[in-house]
Amino acid sequence: MLGFIIGLLAGGTAGVITMCLCTAAKQADENMSNSDK
Repeated sequence: MLGFIIGLLAGGTAGVITMCLCTAAKQADENMSNSDK
């Protein structure tokens, strides 16, 4: 049971970090395309 909880915390943290990276990449991509115009 303890391993499941640790895995849940680690997986949740990794998921949040991945979503933050995806959001930051999307914003950077939008900024780059705006400066090209």
